[in-house]
Amino acid sequence: MSHYGGRTAQLSSVRLGGRRSRPRRGRALQLGILGFLLGLGVMGGAWWYSIGPRQTLSLYWLTSADNSIDYVQQERRVRAFDTQEAIRLALEELIAGPRDPHLTTAIPPQTRVLDVRVEGDDIFLNFSPEFTQGGGSTAMMSRIAQVLYTATSQNPGARVWISVEGRALEVLGGEGLILDQPLTRASFVPSFQLPAEPATPKDSAPLTGSPKRRLAITAS
Repeated sequence: MSHYGGRTAQLSSVRLGGRRSRPRRGRALQLGILGFLLGLGVMGGAWWYSIGPRQTLSLYWLTSADNSIDYVQQERRVRAFDTQEAIRLALEELIAGPRDPHLTTAIPPQTRVLDVRVEGDDIFLNFSPEFTQGGGSTAMMSRIAQVLYTATSQNPGARVWISVEGRALEVLGGEGLILDQPLTRASFVPSFQLPAEPATPKDSAPLTGSPKRRLAITAS
């Protein structure tokens, strides 16, 4: 009895040992798959950084001179698959603010871009409530112009629809700047003038293509 009992105990020990080795092989396989996926991620990131798709558009900053507000145009190349993503990145950069201390933005820094949608010649922008906060009529006009001209830099004839948390923005600010949507560059022509010579204030951000241009706006 003790002899068979010993064999039984020995066989049980072998079986149990075999069962314990399986989870180890499973964990090794999981780690191998995880390492493979991480490798793919690193390779994909390197590809995106080096030869990923890019979009070219312009950002419009603010600067002041001779008691007037000027809009400084800066061309950017951003890594984006399509126009929607490029516009989102450009608007987020406007909100973050310029690197040049001589330039500024009228968009509150707490503003978030909730959605960007492009349908043909229509561009739909949806912002968080912070977009409507602070500033007088001139600041509000500057804010809208920054967004309008930046969003339409790839398609100057496009129509822009601005919403806040999904609701169409009809009046902006405490002084009640009325927005007749859709907004177009043509609707802002009476307030803008192109100078005879382009201005080129220094900016630490890399620029490509044409030099900066300035658009002057006067409250009407």
